[in-house]
Amino acid sequence: MQPAHPSVPSDGTPRLLLCDDSPVERLALGHYLRTSGFQVDEAGDGSTALQFLKNRNFDLLLLDLQMPGLSGFDVLNYVYEHRRALPVILLSGMPPDEIQEQIHGLNERELPPLFIKPVNPEQLVEMVELQLSGELPQS
Repeated sequence: MQPAHPSVPSDGTPRLLLCDDSPVERLALGHYLRTSGFQVDEAGDGSTALQFLKNRNFDLLLLDLQMPGLSGFDVLNYVYEHRRALPVILLSGMPPDEIQEQIHGLNERELPPLFIKPVNPEQLVEMVELQLSGELPQS
């Protein structure tokens, strides 16, 4: 017998979606998050991230803003419209002024927590835990 939703871990381990077009970033962060006790699915582009978000349940989304094709900003707009309760942590190598310019195209003006690359994995795990615990206010 199949579980009601095969992507939801039966053991209660938080499931994260890590979306970054850099294979090196995904490999490093994915490994660190897994060794920290999280289940991690990975998407290498915005289109794949949208497919995951439409078909699976996640407890948190880690999202690179600058990707070819559908950008992280596009994915973030989808989340704002369809998965509002999903906590998001942004990752970016973009200069802050470019991020500020891109905010104007979003449905919401307030950004989730943002890590500028290179990301410190220990700090990222702390932020993930804060988001999942509900101790960090959602935008």
